Parts: sequence; C-alpha cells; structure tokens
Amino acid sequence: MTTTLAPSDRRSWSGWRTILVVMGSLFGLVSLILFAIGGVGLWAQQQRENGSFTAGPARVATSTSALLSPSVDVGGTGPDAFYADDFLGEVRIDITSKNGTPVFVGIGPAAEVATYLKGVGYDEVTDFDVDPFKVSTEARAGDRTPAAPADQSFWVATGTDTLNWTAKGGDWSVVVMNADGSPNIDAELSLGATLPAVEGITIGSLIGAVLMLLITTAFIVPAVVRPRRAGGEARVT
Repeated sequence: MTTTLAPSDRRSWSGWRTILVVMGSLFGLVSLILFAIGGVGLWAQQQRENGSFTAGPARVATSTSALLSPSVDVGGTGPDAFYADDFLGEVRIDITSKNGTPVFVGIGPAAEVATYLKGVGYDEVTDFDVDPFKVSTEARAGDRTPAAPADQSFWVATGTDTLNWTAKGGDWSVVVMNADGSPNIDAELSLGATLPAVEGITIGSLIGAVLMLLITTAFIVPAVVRPRRAGGEARVT
C-alpha cells in the first residue's frame, strides 16, 4: 500500500522556508550549548563539600619567611551578578603545620601586605592547579626579618588553623607564614569557596536552553510541516 499526495498538497521550498530552517538551526545550536553549560553546572554542584568547592590539601614548603599569593582584584564594573566578590562568596583556607611550628594565614590589602614584606625573603605563587591541587612558587630575595604577622592591624581575615572570609571588593593578597615570622614554612594547605554564582549560571543556562528550544520549534515546524487543505488530503491507492 502506498500513500500519494494530491498535487494541491505539494509545497515549493521557498527562500523564506530556508531562512526559517537556518534560523531555527542556529537557535537549536545555542540551546545545545546552554544545555551543556547547565549540565556541567549540575555536575559541579555535586562536587561540593559542606557547601563549598574545595581544592587540596597540598603541602607547601619554603626556605623563606612567607608564601604570598599575587594580588587578587576582587570586584569590578558590570552587572552585579558578575562581580568577583559575588562569584567567590564565602572563602575558606585550612592550614596545618607539618614541622610543629605554629602557622598563620592572613588576607590583607595588597599594598599594605607589600609594605609589610618589603625587604623580606618570600615565595610568590606563580601558578596553581586545582585537580590535583598543586602550587608553584618563585623565591623573592630579601634579608629582613618581619614582625610577627598577628601583630599587624591591616588584615581583614586571619587564622592559625582555619581562615573564613566573605569576599569583598578590593585588591587583596593572601599570606602564609610561621606565626613568629621565622623562615622555613612547612604546612599543608587547602582552599574552598562557596561560588554562589555557579548555581545562578546553572539555572540561567537551563532556562535559556528551554527557551531556545521553544524558539527553534517555532521556526522549524512551520517550515517543514504541510498544512492540511480542503480537498487536498492524501489519497490511498
């Protein structure tokens, strides 16, 4: 048994139909990309530990008096949802001494940290990997002995075992030291942050993907589906 359409049902493939299919395909591609981003976000949500994304622990050791992160500029211009402080959320740094010397970790204004460490030998973080967590450093020469870090008043957050900090706009540096300012740091370090923007990006991507899929359907279906016409029904022969 075969199905034959009457001539009145035949519909030419016009330029407008081509445009509709092309536009629908583009929206479909965007939908797939957004679904992929949303899927990665959902997977990332499952990797949280106690509500935070974590890296580490990793052992860090220096022959100098401090381990210094490059200055981090938190904040900026643009929509508030994309501010770096909103992205980081709650920051947590855990540190454990491996040689018995009490350790100190602090976050402070980059300019004041630089003044405090002027002339002091320290190791600066040049790179780090998250998985597995690994810190790469480069030594900066200096021969001055720093004052005890806990005696400084410029820190916005400090800790001897754990540091907790709600990220705020500014230019910050993270410093790890022996509590007495002596050289030869040997400690185990891990980092964590809640990254609240990840949830927003995930939800936004999935909603956007569904909307793009609906737009794709609205473009393509009218272009490829033949409408029924009176007297133009398929004839069965």
